[in-house]
Amino acid sequence: MTHATEAPAELPSTTSPLAAVHTPYPGVMATLRSTFRLSLVALHIVAGLLTLRCIFPFINEAAKKRTKQRWSRNLLRVLGVRMEMWNEDLPSCAVVVCNHISWLDIFVLNARVQTLFVCKQEVRSWPAIGWLVAASGTIFIDRTSRAGAAQALQILSDSLRKDERVAFYPEGTTTNGTFMLPFSTALFEAATLGGAHVVPMSLRYLNKQGHTSLAPAYDGDISFVECITAITREPWTQVCLQRLDTLPPGLSRREYAAQCERMIADNLQLQVVRGAGGAAA
Repeated sequence: MTHATEAPAELPSTTSPLAAVHTPYPGVMATLRSTFRLSLVALHIVAGLLTLRCIFPFINEAAKKRTKQRWSRNLLRVLGVRMEMWNEDLPSCAVVVCNHISWLDIFVLNARVQTLFVCKQEVRSWPAIGWLVAASGTIFIDRTSRAGAAQALQILSDSLRKDERVAFYPEGTTTNGTFMLPFSTALFEAATLGGAHVVPMSLRYLNKQGHTSLAPAYDGDISFVECITAITREPWTQVCLQRLDTLPPGLSRREYAAQCERMIADNLQLQVVRGAGGAAA
């Protein structure tokens, strides 16, 4: 009895027996949450693959775009990613550009804007989702090849002349969302050649506390599996995708790149870090 009554006195003054019992609980909950969500993601990907195989061959382009948008919105939900869902009223002939943080950015943009995407070649190697992105009509660029970039530019220009919308990430690679890389001018040439409007959008991810979330950041040595696991372990992640002022047709590619870079950086209050790589395409 003496030992039982003296034990609480040996605990540090800032710790209670109740707190000690519950210390590992958040980690257990995060693991269970992640396991459940990843299971839903797997089922959602299977449904997407079946849709591409069994439904896409029999529907028109407008229906395909609506289906891809709905699939992207549902992917965000099962990942625990929250975003206000509405269709952006954009010009039919438009180039959409955004800062780049994660593989998730593609589906965030697609959830709000029906558009043709331009992605780096490496996206093809992403487990399952890379195949889905490729099969749904994405343009891939080999950023190490001038011929590849020229071919992508031609495809973009032709699409814009058909009143399509296209989207790309001018930084050329991802950051962790706490800074930006300078915007490459190369693909903005498509807007000039195609007589398109350019629509800059700013993107940030916030955690439950309202601070910048690093969970979706797909940069450095982080693997795809590590990134998606980090996202699913969070209670939820808030996406803030904001459309900025549309730039009119008729500007040069350098003018488009400079103005979009400044507008997005100012909106996010981020510094553009020069000489840090990126902006290769």
